Amino acid sequence: MYFTRSEIKSTKIKRYFQKDGRHFVELEENPFYEDGAGGQIGDRGFIDSARVLYVSDLIEVDGPLNAGSTVEIKIDSERRKEIARQHTAQHIISAVIEKHYGAKTVGFHMGEEDTTIDLDGTFNIEETENFSNDIVLSNLKVEEIILTPEEASKYELRKDLSEKAIKSGNVRLIKIEDFDLNACGGFHVGSTSEIGIIKITHSERVKGGLTRIWFVAGKRALKDYQMKSQVLYESAKIFDASWMDLKARIQKSLDDLKEKNATLKKMAEKLANYISKEIHPFEILELDESVASFLTRIRQDIPYAVKISGTNNVSFSLPNYDRSKVMDTAKILGIKGGGNGPIYRFATENPAIFMEKIREG
Repeated sequence: MYFTRSEIKSTKIKRYFQKDGRHFVELEENPFYEDGAGGQIGDRGFIDSARVLYVSDLIEVDGPLNAGSTVEIKIDSERRKEIARQHTAQHIISAVIEKHYGAKTVGFHMGEEDTTIDLDGTFNIEETENFSNDIVLSNLKVEEIILTPEEASKYELRKDLSEKAIKSGNVRLIKIEDFDLNACGGFHVGSTSEIGIIKITHSERVKGGLTRIWFVAGKRALKDYQMKSQVLYESAKIFDASWMDLKARIQKSLDDLKEKNATLKKMAEKLANYISKEIHPFEILELDESVASFLTRIRQDIPYAVKISGTNNVSFSLPNYDRSKVMDTAKILGIKGGGNGPIYRFATENPAIFMEKIREG
């Protein structure tokens, strides 16, 4: 496991302050890896009994600490290991895609749940996943090499050194045997087998014509598998089917539902036609939404209202009424909604009051 900070067990609090109810400290020596540095998430742990919430030049903690006091530092080593798995997995995926498809990595972001990589070309997801896991299973040694920028420039790196790296003095390279060599300041495993498994969860095209992939590795991949397996098992149980038959069962249910919805739609239209012939002026009805929708399209020659069952949504048919008068009435009563006539839709618990005001003129 390779880290970029020394293991400090204790240090002094240089400064402590509160802002907007949040607690911040500045340490004389800061062993916590910063959030966002090298594209990865930062360290977590404790400063005495205060839990570390976010790391930058200042460290946000969940409680007060005393400036000038000596404090014990405890870094979450399991989190570091998992970050290392994700970060090394990113190197592997990026190298695989560049070697096999020529697409280069132009962006990388690690989150708390998954990691994204932005690439400037197309590639086969399944093949990329298989090639990447072949590297994981090959148990290749991962090592750290510290060189001057001049020395590093003699190596064939996957990505050119940035100006920041060149000006920094020494350059840290991460070498995965003869498979990949790239400058990086983040956490990495000691061998590829420590990653366990890499799973690309999905991909999409993003701004700039790039392809973005989401992936999980290590324990994150295991958690992803466990959660999806549980959802699959519970879903299969609902449909009284094995997981292998689940897709067919869902499709059949959707087809059946589509057919039933078409039948219900026809029945709703027939019912609306029947009701339309029996409506009296200024009558207020309460109907199912689908029946109400057909009714207000069929009958618009007399004033009436239809309240949608189970809601405060009301459709008013108000032919031959000035729109400004209708809207002013709604405003006076504090009713929200609108329309261009003759159909208006408002939200009101008592449509009778609104209808009476309209009727009174």
